[in-house]
Amino acid sequence: MIDAHNLKKVSCTLLTFLLSKMALGPSNLEYFWRLYLVVALLAILWTLYLVYFCERFTVYMISLVVAFLGAFCLPVCSVAYVAAGSIWGKVGLLPLLLGCAPVGITLLTYYVLARGRPSFHPFEYNGLKVQPRYQDRQRSPASYNPVLVAGATTLAASITINSLGHLTGAMVAMVGLQAFCIAALFHARHIIRGLRALRLQEQSMPTPYTFMQIDQIRQARRRWYLGRLFALIASWRASQDD
Repeated sequence: MIDAHNLKKVSCTLLTFLLSKMALGPSNLEYFWRLYLVVALLAILWTLYLVYFCERFTVYMISLVVAFLGAFCLPVCSVAYVAAGSIWGKVGLLPLLLGCAPVGITLLTYYVLARGRPSFHPFEYNGLKVQPRYQDRQRSPASYNPVLVAGATTLAASITINSLGHLTGAMVAMVGLQAFCIAALFHARHIIRGLRALRLQEQSMPTPYTFMQIDQIRQARRRWYLGRLFALIASWRASQDD
């Protein structure tokens, strides 16, 4: 259920996870930390929008999917850049292009999966209000937390590179991380397809879909300190315009 507590908790958790993965990038590049600060600032601002302003269900869910996949892709790109740099040197256009190749593979996989038809619709409706549909399933020993698995996979990739050498270890780690990224996409294929269907439906609707708990979320936003600050700024600007 996406209520006020989960909306803030999930958004901030994914932001922290994304920023931590970004910091593991190729820091030897000349403009890496400048680019990191710019992207980090944009990610923080977008997270604030999601937590305190966003009322569109599809925008929020797509943002989570993009942040989740971005956090998965960044380690793959870093490892691919290390592997390419070991062969052709770390200076030049070719290592950068090869370092971005995992993003292209992930986007292509996303496109292919999104075009498919879900075996079940992952959302339930109450008019324009939507929430994820939860199935009653017993947790099996094989169930897992994707964030914890992603962190363990990244750590294993680092250990592999250090133990096998930069070139061999980077190649093995790159294949493993890319396979895990594709597996994560396949695991979320029903949500991806369901979001695409919702977006297509919204194109012919005057009002977009919103959260099932939107009333509770609005009340919580009025209670939160930053929410009060944003409301005060908005009222001050409105009075200035008048």
